[in-house]
Amino acid sequence: MSNREKNKLVKVVSAESQDDPIAERARRLTEIATLMDATNDFHKGQLVRWKPGLRNRLLPGYNEPAIIREVLPAPVYDSCERARCANSAEFREPLTLILAILDPDGDFVEYRYDARRFEAYNVSV
Repeated sequence: MSNREKNKLVKVVSAESQDDPIAERARRLTEIATLMDATNDFHKGQLVRWKPGLRNRLLPGYNEPAIIREVLPAPVYDSCERARCANSAEFREPLTLILAILDPDGDFVEYRYDARRFEAYNVSV
């Protein structure tokens, strides 16, 4: 589906009554799916954050920066017990970024994430 077709779909769903909770949910679902499909060119050392509505892990929190330590050349698929079940949100999730964050204790830790869920973090000075 081209970006133009996606934009048309978003406009059609957005035209529904905002008073209807089902229509609002459909609009939001379409909006988030479009965000998930938007690609980025990430590089080592770049700061990123979750795209709105796409956080599927506890860390980092929304609007908290993470730094890219590595962009993986091929996706890695988690083999933990949760990720082995087809009804899990982590099932066959393509982990394509190694990100470092500061954990709640202030320690520098690295985790693997799905790049589709992140966007550039712009530091405003």
